[in-house]
Amino acid sequence: MSYSKKMWFSKNKKEFSVELLFFIVIILSFLVDLFFEGFQIQRFLNLIENIFFAIILIIPLCFINSKKMSRLYFLSSFLFFNISVFIETSYYYIFKVNLSPSAIYIFFESNNGEAEEFVSFYLDIYLILYAALLTMLFVVVVSNRNIALKYISKTRFGSLKLIFGFILILILIRVTPLRFQNLPYLVLKSFYVVYFESKVLESDPYKSKKGIFEGAKMAEDTNSKLYVVVIGESTTRNNMSLYGYQRNTSPLLSNRNDLSVFNNVISAHAGTTASITKALSLENYEGSTKEKGSLVQLLNAVNFETYWISNQQPVGWAETDITKVAFTCKNKFYLSTESSEDTRSYDDVVFDKIDEVLKTNETNKFLFIHLQGSHIYYKNRYPDAYNIFRNKIDNSLIKKESDYDIVNEYDNAILYNDFVVNTIINKIQKEQKESFVLYFSDHGEEVFNTKKFVGHNDDVGTLPMYEIPYILWQSEKYKQSKKNDIDLNRPYMLDDLFHSIADLCGITSKYVDVERSIFNKSFKKRKRILLNNRDYDSLKKSKTTN
Repeated sequence: MSYSKKMWFSKNKKEFSVELLFFIVIILSFLVDLFFEGFQIQRFLNLIENIFFAIILIIPLCFINSKKMSRLYFLSSFLFFNISVFIETSYYYIFKVNLSPSAIYIFFESNNGEAEEFVSFYLDIYLILYAALLTMLFVVVVSNRNIALKYISKTRFGSLKLIFGFILILILIRVTPLRFQNLPYLVLKSFYVVYFESKVLESDPYKSKKGIFEGAKMAEDTNSKLYVVVIGESTTRNNMSLYGYQRNTSPLLSNRNDLSVFNNVISAHAGTTASITKALSLENYEGSTKEKGSLVQLLNAVNFETYWISNQQPVGWAETDITKVAFTCKNKFYLSTESSEDTRSYDDVVFDKIDEVLKTNETNKFLFIHLQGSHIYYKNRYPDAYNIFRNKIDNSLIKKESDYDIVNEYDNAILYNDFVVNTIINKIQKEQKESFVLYFSDHGEEVFNTKKFVGHNDDVGTLPMYEIPYILWQSEKYKQSKKNDIDLNRPYMLDDLFHSIADLCGITSKYVDVERSIFNKSFKKRKRILLNNRDYDSLKKSKTTN
């Protein structure tokens, strides 16, 4: 690298300008935004933030006198800047919203297989070309040693002014909306969230088998109880024929006459971790209780033998919050293959384990069954025998042949899920015990239902991402023992599941609020608020009116 007398400061026209190189990356990314999305105020703010962020990275070069360290710092900071800008721009290109801490949180709690699916699903020729251009620029920089600062200098600004400018820009990014455009800030905030949430779930209230529920009681009788909760994945009711979808994607469940099919239930979030941790604990959107405890602990407290049967492996050292909530289950079985990247473990793998559990002789059993459901990559969710839907569907939002394939794959996954859930119900029914099976999905999915979009994301937040199936099957013995108040139209959100399950089981505790149970005549309607303070019912009414 060429150096003048003052390290890294030069007016030599043959040398590359450090400032210009950063500026090229900024402009290239802004042009990508303009080309695909037109002028957007959020992306203009991102442009300003990128300029400030580049200056923050450049200024330290003015104070490094070592030739080797100067080059090392420059290459590291330039690579970091390239990656940051690429992630920010690509995320906006894919989801049409800015990157958020919640999105980064979801990324870090996903396993390798899910990350690979995400990349292969959303990566297209435009993103590859964009990445290639940034990579080529970095390669040119690495291979060329004639690079120097040209416009920022100690002599022009003075060291104190440079330091003052550095601090001022940091403050501007931190206290203004520009911080929501800055990847390092968002990553740090998401790590804080991960750390904080993990510490909460690792605290003593969540480690104890019974937690705070020592005083919980259940009505005593001679019936042997077998209760089951089936947790689906990424399944919107909008693509189920059971809920009126144009394709016959749920023939088995639709043909049953012994189901209570609730049609106004939504998830609290469009992501698994946030949704299920609220559903299986005392947490709710309002934060109306400071007490910490899980549904599993409540069931343990009234002497259920609790089982967690999952077709999703724990993540390992970065185990998900769901694994932590399930930690106090007395029996836990993770049935995915040894490699977490193997995403073709079909949900029928749970059948043998269910059969095994049914043969045990405990009086009262409670089974949680966590499925892969219709999680993206959809084509990996069903065997070849369920590759039924192959034709084009009537959908004005679909413009490309490949998009028809995506819808077909999703509907095939729904069809296979219908078989899995129906089979589980049949297994429990054959036991002829006091039983119920409650099936719901952790959240929904957008698959060209209301928008040219595939997947789930709280920041995008279309209604199908929250609109989930919620289905109850009850045995005859259960219906004779427990009389539930069934209103299929009740407006309900999944973060109240704790209270609804407790009510189904007939459990009483000072922590159980029957006004939050969808199965109780005392149920009270509440506002269903989604991320960014959006009222679901108002949004739904607006969509229906339009």
